[in-house]
Amino acid sequence: MKHYQKFPAGLVVGGLCLIFVTVPAYGYADPNTVGLISQILTPILIMAGAGITFFRRTVAAAFSGLWQRLRRRSDA
Repeated sequence: MKHYQKFPAGLVVGGLCLIFVTVPAYGYADPNTVGLISQILTPILIMAGAGITFFRRTVAAAFSGLWQRLRRRSDA
């Protein structure tokens, strides 16, 4: 029971340490870093979506077969 009483105090002490002990980074992050990641991930996600759409029936049949096998094992 005492563990729950110490939690708010620990949260306050941790928050105060985070506020008062922070050190400025003096760094520079390129604003377009996320743009590069977006340019790489967007075509990959589009290809994955197109592949799933193209093979939708095959994927659905595989998942339904897997689901039926799992249900048979849990029934037995």
